[in-house]
Amino acid sequence: MTSVDDGLALDLDQVATLLRQRYEQTVEQLRVQADETRNLRQTARQEPGDVADAGSLISDAAQHDIVTAALTEQAERLSAALQRLQDGSFGVCRKCGRQIAPARMEIMPWATHCIACQQAAERGR
Repeated sequence: MTSVDDGLALDLDQVATLLRQRYEQTVEQLRVQADETRNLRQTARQEPGDVADAGSLISDAAQHDIVTAALTEQAERLSAALQRLQDGSFGVCRKCGRQIAPARMEIMPWATHCIACQQAAERGR
């Protein structure tokens, strides 16, 4: 367990378990999504149908690609958070070096910036 500036504590073992579970779930969702996308594209090649069918299949494939991209990004963020747990930098803001609030880490365990630095970065976009 590690304590942070505001007196609250974050149980790193519990966080690691949660991150591993989320990572494994995300990887499984990615596998299922890839299978569905592959089946969808195979169906599109085998059953061309009419223009409306082709348009529907293209739209479905595009939606699958969007979901796959989101799941891939989530898996990468979770993997990086697990790495930060191992190297001791978990919960430390990459910009200012201060502890990230435990409440933020509970909601977004992949967070790499404290709220203030995240807001500053978003304003700068």
